[in-house]
Amino acid sequence: MGCVKEDTSELLFKAEDITCSSCAEDMEKILLKKEGIINASVNFAEETVRVIYNPRMLDRKEVFLAVRKLGYKIKIIAEK
Repeated sequence: MGCVKEDTSELLFKAEDITCSSCAEDMEKILLKKEGIINASVNFAEETVRVIYNPRMLDRKEVFLAVRKLGYKIKIIAEK
C-alpha cells in the first residue's frame, strides 16, 4: 500500500461488478466529493478501490456506504 500520513487512513477493497472505465471514473468523482476523502483511485480491470481519508472526519463505514450506495458489493483487502 502507498504512503499514508499520520492523520490519514487508507483502505483497499474489492468492488465487484465494475463494468467499465466510465463506471470507475464516476465512482472516483463521487467518492472525492465526500468530505474527508483525500484521494480515491478505482482500478476497473482489477475491480479495486483505494481510498485515503481523514478518520477524524469520517469512519471507514461511511466510505463503504458511499460505494454500496452506488450498487457495488465490497470486500476489504487491506487497511492502514
